[in-house]
Amino acid sequence: MTVDVKLIYFFRRVLLCVTFCIAGWGVFESPTKAANILNLTWNAILDTNVVGFKIYYGTVSQQYTNEFDAGNATSASISGFTPGNTYFFAATSYNADGYESAYSTEVSFTIPMVSGPLISLASSAGGVNLSVNGAAGSPYIIFASTDLVNWIPLATNTAPFVFTDSNSSNYSRRFYQALPAPTF
Repeated sequence: MTVDVKLIYFFRRVLLCVTFCIAGWGVFESPTKAANILNLTWNAILDTNVVGFKIYYGTVSQQYTNEFDAGNATSASISGFTPGNTYFFAATSYNADGYESAYSTEVSFTIPMVSGPLISLASSAGGVNLSVNGAAGSPYIIFASTDLVNWIPLATNTAPFVFTDSNSSNYSRRFYQALPAPTF
């Protein structure tokens, strides 16, 4: 039996070099999608044999029930997560023949819970006042939309707080939403 030395080198190098981290909770996507999107990044491997990366994840440590092929990118946005659940992630790399490395070091992330009415609105001479009454001491982002599809972030602050949208009079209608800000 012969063993390809490059293949062994490939596996050892990936085992030592793939590091994986959660880069951001996808709050700058549409807020209605934010609870389900996680942005992930990882370090590239300086090995010409590596042509792509796969992300494995699940709700039990070292038992990955989901796979995402990121191709040769070093970041991915993955959706379908349930708020309140903890997910465990590991990455692998693969070569042109489809040989895959061992898993990287595992990392975990708990998807933040989004709860109940966070905002109350009141009109004032200066605009619309939004009172954010989330978990005390927790950061929240206020988003605004005119069509419930495209959302823009207006402010980030720690609850409880009041934000005045002084631009509200520039729109015939405007919708608001507050979501927990990512914490790392």
